[in-house]
Formats: sequence, structure tokens, C-alpha cells
Amino acid sequence: MKRFFNVLMLVCAAFVTMNVMAQTAPEVKPKPKKFHGNPDYYLEVQGAHIFRNADVALDENPPMVNATAARKAALYCLDALHHDVRYDNSEAMREFANSRINKLVADLEKPVKKGLKIYKVYNEGMVARTKSVTVAFDLVRGTYLARRQHAGTDYRIVTDEQMKAIVDKCDVMFLSHNHTDHIDRWVVEQFIAAGKPVIANPEILANVDGVDHWRDDEGIFTNELVLKNGEKLQVKIFPGHQKPIRNNVPVITTPEKYTISHTGDQHDRKSTADWIATVKDNAPKIDALIVNCWTPNILNTLKGFDARYVITAHENEMGHSIDHREAFWLTFDKLKTTEYPYVVMSWGEWFSIK
Repeated sequence: MKRFFNVLMLVCAAFVTMNVMAQTAPEVKPKPKKFHGNPDYYLEVQGAHIFRNADVALDENPPMVNATAARKAALYCLDALHHDVRYDNSEAMREFANSRINKLVADLEKPVKKGLKIYKVYNEGMVARTKSVTVAFDLVRGTYLARRQHAGTDYRIVTDEQMKAIVDKCDVMFLSHNHTDHIDRWVVEQFIAAGKPVIANPEILANVDGVDHWRDDEGIFTNELVLKNGEKLQVKIFPGHQKPIRNNVPVITTPEKYTISHTGDQHDRKSTADWIATVKDNAPKIDALIVNCWTPNILNTLKGFDARYVITAHENEMGHSIDHREAFWLTFDKLKTTEYPYVVMSWGEWFSIK
């Protein structure tokens, strides 16, 4: 009798446990085992394999002048995936983005002993580092085009935690122009909360305390910026436009005498004719020019800045439609005749200049 009672209690307990699980656990539908008859599943798995292989290939073939065929192949695979909206905010793409940005965050933990390092976070969000200073440009967390159809859903490419870690290592941020793929109010607030300067043109966050507005619409704005750590930057800001809005083009010299410029979305043919050709005559020798890959007359722009190295940006901006997600292959094609050494980077990569 006792044995029967014990067995009965175990059966009841098992029934209650199963009933609770049935009420609380979400239904898990197993993924199909076969590709035949499941083309979407086939492409999902194929994309995951290509993203992971590209991630490894980029590590094995880091940013360089005169990119190898293996590096180009990895970037071109990413072009194909980034231009297929079925992968927007997919598990495979999130995994790729997280892997790349996590590697960048880890490298930011390492001190720069000498030289200049240029990091590509996302889009035109860039970070320039020397031994004494770390300068950010246009940092955004990034969104996918699909966010417009799914308001309130988190489609960030760089997570809040990753961006906080990046901001923590930066001393200042320069903002080029008032477009949402270059201005992220949340990121700006992280800089302000940390007591770090944010330099922008007057159209950007005009009434926000903590944002300094530097620009001379009639000429070159020149100033010295004293950072929280006591180091000083020498800054020149050229009055660019992405018609019809203002677009600051800063030229920044670090205490180590490295000079960096970031063109933002400079896109105004009259402005280009007026002053782009003279930048090299009105600024220190530029070591790294960070230039928008779709810049009109980009070869003339490179001549006007006359930089030691050119770093391209704005490829595969996921908030754009696919016809304006500028491809890596297109950047290589545009720059194939330039005499300037140039480097094309994906998300979460960096290039060192001595």
C-alpha cells in the first residue's frame, strides 16, 4: 500500500510539473531538417555560414593598402549579404556585427604606444587614437531600414553596452551634419554625462547644453581644444555642406603632431570648387583623411586634402535602401586610379599609421 501511494505521488507530481511547463514555457518549433522545399531556411543557413567565414577572413586579412584578393572576397561577400534585406536584423547579421564590434572594443582596451590608429565602428562613425588622445567622429548605434516598418523594436547594430565602452575610451566627439545616420542623441548624451566635449555645427542640437557649436560660414574656424585629461588639440573646421545643410569638415592635430580629417557627408559642388582644392595649403599635412565613399568627384577631393593615407567610410549604411548602401566593390572601383594609398574597412576594424 505504501509503495502504491509513493508511486501515485510521483505520478501526480510529474503531471503537475508538466502542466505548469505547458502553461509557462514558450512553444519551441524545431527548424526543418531538410533544405528541399524550404528555400528561406536554405538561405538563412547559407547566410550564417558566409557571415561567419567573412568574419574569420577579415581577421586573417586585416585592413591594408593594396588589399589582397582574399580580403576583397570577404568584403564582397558582405556586400552581397548587406544588400539583401532578408538578412536585415537577422540572427546571422547580429552575430556578425557583435563579433566585429566586440573585437574593436577589446582593442580599445590596449594602449597605443606610438603612431596613429583609425577605427571604423559603423558607417562614418570613426575613432582616431594616439598615445595621448582618442577622438571620435559621428558615432551612432545604427539602425536597419526595417526599423521604419517596426517602430519601437530594437534594431541597433552597435549595442548600448558596446557603445558605452567605446565612449568611455574617447576624449571628444566631432559631429559633421544633422542627419540621423551621423547624429545619435543617445550617444551625445553619453559624452555630455561624462563631461567630454561634443563639437558640432550650429544646426546640430542647437539648444543642448554640453554641445559646443564651432563654425565660420565665411572661412576657416580655428581653435584650440583643451580636453578633460589636459591634452590639447589644434582644430581647423572648414565650412562644408551637404546641400542645403551645413557639414563641418574638421582638421585636427594631436599633441604627437598627427593630423586627421573627417569629411562627413561633404556634398556641394560649388563648395567643392571653392575650397576643397585648397585644404592642403591651409592646414598641416594630413596623415589620415576619412572620406565619404560616395563623395562627388572623390579623386579631386583626395588631391585637395593630399593626405598620406585615405580611409573610406559610409559603405553599407543599413538604414538606406539597397541602391544607396554603397558597396565595398564600388569603392575599390572608384579609387582604382588614385595615386593615394587607401584602405577600405568593414565594421569593427582598424588601421595603424606610423
